[in-house]
Amino acid sequence: MSDSGTPLSVVIATGEGWPEVKRLIKSLSHDAESMGAEIIVADGSGRSAPGRGEVSGGVRWIQSVGDSVFVLYAIGLHAAAGDVVALTEDHAQPRPGWLEAILRAHGRHPEAAAIGGAIENGSTGHLIEWASYFTTQGPHMAPLGDRRVRMTTNEANVSYKRWALERHDPDDGSGFMAILYNRRLAEAGEMLRVDDRIVVDHFETTGLGWTTSIHFHNGRTISGFRRARGMSREEWLRMAVALLLPAWRTARAVRVGLAKGRLRRQLIASAPLCLWLEYVQGVGHLTGYLLGPGNSPDHLR
Repeated sequence: MSDSGTPLSVVIATGEGWPEVKRLIKSLSHDAESMGAEIIVADGSGRSAPGRGEVSGGVRWIQSVGDSVFVLYAIGLHAAAGDVVALTEDHAQPRPGWLEAILRAHGRHPEAAAIGGAIENGSTGHLIEWASYFTTQGPHMAPLGDRRVRMTTNEANVSYKRWALERHDPDDGSGFMAILYNRRLAEAGEMLRVDDRIVVDHFETTGLGWTTSIHFHNGRTISGFRRARGMSREEWLRMAVALLLPAWRTARAVRVGLAKGRLRRQLIASAPLCLWLEYVQGVGHLTGYLLGPGNSPDHLR
């Protein structure tokens, strides 16, 4: 146990604020209270925080107006007191038993620095929503099994041991981005795992134009953060082939998705849009490597 006696902290970063995250918090509050867990909401929206009685006593609301979601995650991670610290997004919805599944997984694997869970698609009305899901979250959909991996999942459904966060500062100066932090853990020799009994549904309904914009900003943010950390030989290579990778990434997404053995019809139907989004993201990657992240982090949820 930690000095605070808190077994688990859940960190939610939001640019939407209250009451947009009300459903998410309400779905977690009962289990969190019964387990002695805490919920930390890092809110950059500028909206008023919930009033007394609108959230349980186990919810800590931290306001930091105007910060990007990556800075908000770093703030929440540093404030968390739990032995295990779990992350999810304000547009994700954990399934019943999520908190218990996280603690069970970490209890079975005390040596694991990070454990990711399955991320399922909650926005299923249009092909662009499926394309966006497959290009970003497709590798994380079930089945994942319960196993050690080279790279675990992202902010929508990942949890860390407190000792890992203390050993490896989650804030690299630009905030926290799971894809880069998880890579840093792996490079340091820490164990990463997945367990698909830990499940969230991911909701993102933004239409073709906004989805296109988001994927550009996502690509620019990732490569901009990599640029800020220092350009290794691998990063120079990534920059050189930024506009050649989209076709390969699309083929990989289709191959990985087909191997899952489910949602094949949606995957094949949305593949042309997957290719479009990968090219948009590739332009974003090239821009980030050349010019840095700019204000792209502020566009992401």
